[in-house]
Amino acid sequence: MPNRKKNITEAKGTILLVTATKAEAVYFSQMRKDCRYMNLTVVNAGAKSLKDLIDKAAHLRHGGRYQTVWALFGFDDVSTNVDEVNEFKSDYALRKKVNLCWFNPCFEIWFALHLNSNMGYESDPEKVRDVVRKALPGFQMSDEYLLTKGLNLHLMLFPRHAFADLAARKMNENEKYNLGLEVTSMPSFDDDITEICGKADMSHNQKVFK
Repeated sequence: MPNRKKNITEAKGTILLVTATKAEAVYFSQMRKDCRYMNLTVVNAGAKSLKDLIDKAAHLRHGGRYQTVWALFGFDDVSTNVDEVNEFKSDYALRKKVNLCWFNPCFEIWFALHLNSNMGYESDPEKVRDVVRKALPGFQMSDEYLLTKGLNLHLMLFPRHAFADLAARKMNENEKYNLGLEVTSMPSFDDDITEICGKADMSHNQKVFK
């Protein structure tokens, strides 16, 4: 009887994702579990400023063997702006070997792009959140929500991930000149995930996507 080869995909490296808030860490931990990204490590930094977030990500990088390190934040999480992000990404973060994954004006724009991929850029965080709340009644960007009612939020949004990624890239093209910076660098993080972690393995999820 012929031997069957085991279906084993070797990790190409490791990624460390350091988030500014606990809620973001919970969401990306959902992604890690749902997609079986076993070589992705997610840590909440609880940072109050962009420099603090970068410093904590750099410190954690020294404590482990990671191929790439990302610091993830919404502008409102760390009270930052376009000028500061441009300055840090081209100097301080670069020297610390930390990639920046930002969302302008808030992290929820990533959810909004899943739920309405034709939306235009909105600078008011509350209006962005309104888009999400309209589609997801009771939504709150909190770890409490994501650990209870929103426990399967990533799994529910996953079928729209490719649409959201494309919408983010188009929004970046349209708005970079006006804003002086891409709306979000999530597409670059997506590229790194694909390169290092590979394609999402959703075979163990028995949910029916609608």
